[in-house]
Amino acid sequence: MELRLKLGEQEYAIEHTIIEPFENNINAELTVAEIREFLIENLAGQLLDPMYYVLQVPKEICLPRGNVKRVRVLKGLAEWVKSSAQIMFERITGLSLPIDCYDIPLSPYCFTEDSVKAKPPGLNCTVELLRWRNGTVTGRKPGFVLTVLDYPKDLESLRTERIRRAFSDKFPKLAKCRAEGARTVLIFESQDAANTRFDLIGNQLPSLLAEQTYLPDEIFLVESNKGLWWVYPMKYGKDHWPEVGMPQWNRPIYHPDSPPTAGLPKKYRDALQLDEIDKPYLTREWVPATYKEDELEDLTNSCR
Repeated sequence: MELRLKLGEQEYAIEHTIIEPFENNINAELTVAEIREFLIENLAGQLLDPMYYVLQVPKEICLPRGNVKRVRVLKGLAEWVKSSAQIMFERITGLSLPIDCYDIPLSPYCFTEDSVKAKPPGLNCTVELLRWRNGTVTGRKPGFVLTVLDYPKDLESLRTERIRRAFSDKFPKLAKCRAEGARTVLIFESQDAANTRFDLIGNQLPSLLAEQTYLPDEIFLVESNKGLWWVYPMKYGKDHWPEVGMPQWNRPIYHPDSPPTAGLPKKYRDALQLDEIDKPYLTREWVPATYKEDELEDLTNSCR
């Protein structure tokens, strides 16, 4: 059990897990970041202007262990990117985007046929290099290459399996604590606000919870993005999202006749951004909380 504590007369048992869009997403993103930094550093000024290049790698991407092998593979990948850029330049030199009266291209998008796919030496998977007609339109320097993770098309099913595994790992431990009298809490943490945001997870909750024989008393999703953390209640007692909470967008989060920020010092209202939240009307227990990252205190080493 990650944390057991007592608040007043009630004991709580809390389990926490990072939730990913799919299995091994975090490791894949770390690999992508390593490749991105290497290519930016080693290919600066070596690719053809005014093109802007994007290297797409699949979720299976990994690099060999050992620094010598790793650097060898990265150097080979850089050489492949250079040669592939030359191939595209020689193959499709006549394509151009429509331009306006100021000779500025009207669209930054690449041509779908303007790409090269291959499995460079030492890599475990096929990657794809694409190019945009004019890098300046995308806000990138000409000749810049950006490495990105190519997210799979079946993200919803992959996310479902990832949540299901989290339930399988955490629920038995929480059930044991419930039998000992504790109120049980599961905390999901998302570091990918695009693909594991609250509504995507919440919409999958009903079918996934229906599969389980034991359910924790509370489930929360924490979006730990840089700068501002959001905490979303996903399950409270027998109620869970989306049956309760988070309905339509673009309506006041609180009843206009009784704003909860009335009487609170401005520094607290600003810290929690309570005056700025643009969410639907909710009862208090379903209101998402916000916290500025620099105001949070790390209690990791004090919870023993």
